Amino acid sequence: MKKSFGQNLLIDTTFLEKIIKAVNLQPDDIVVEIGSGSGVLTILLAKQVKKVFAVEPERDILKKLKENIKQNKLTNVEIVENSFLKVDLGKLSNKPFKVIGNIPYNLTSKILLKLFGEFDFPASHLKYLNDVYLMLQLEVSERLVAKPDTKAYSPLTLLIQYYSESEILFKVPQAAFLPAPKVKSAFVHLKVKSKLQNIEDPILLRKIIRAAFQQRRKKIVNALQKLFPDKKYIEQKFDEINLGHTLRAENLKFEDYLLLAKSVKQNGQILHPLQ
Repeated sequence: MKKSFGQNLLIDTTFLEKIIKAVNLQPDDIVVEIGSGSGVLTILLAKQVKKVFAVEPERDILKKLKENIKQNKLTNVEIVENSFLKVDLGKLSNKPFKVIGNIPYNLTSKILLKLFGEFDFPASHLKYLNDVYLMLQLEVSERLVAKPDTKAYSPLTLLIQYYSESEILFKVPQAAFLPAPKVKSAFVHLKVKSKLQNIEDPILLRKIIRAAFQQRRKKIVNALQKLFPDKKYIEQKFDEINLGHTLRAENLKFEDYLLLAKSVKQNGQILHPLQ
């Protein structure tokens, strides 16, 4: 596999079996697999579900994938010869589906945004997406499940936890892959929420979160001065929603950011609304 795709193939059968047990497959399931590789996991999935869309962009490995599917006489696998980032998931399936993948770690953020969207632009296929199971770098996995007041807590945490319930299912050692990655890995479940919290102004919320974490070592009342007229104004808003002036970005829960965005929107004094 070309290095540009940054993918490490999972070859340890013990962990392949753990994945199959963890993803809770049902006979009527439709699965979109990201990065099918030579088809080792694809075959295991296809034997238990109704349909598998095997997304694989690498031409050098597609031949092996097709051979393995043919040898196993599988008729419920459709190979999608494209980058997952370019695939229209809504056109693949207009019925509920799961996403499962051992993804290239260098594309993790882009893949997550593809799956869920932003606060101000939810992915159009979310109404069909039920579960996401991904092999990720352990450090990134810890960010997805992070709690406030921790170093791992980040804008990505807030975004993913807005759209899903996140859980690390198990860790995977480097020796389970070929080639072995330089980082530790973990298999994660993101259960897509059926109902999302209402956000009055998602663009404003996104700007506030971004500004806060860009200078996360600063007190948030200082970090937000790039958006608002002056520090006293920000402190006043914090007082109105009962937040202390010494708090930093990682100290605020998602609900705190919602309240803050609502408070400043009512006043209408955002300094740079298009930043």
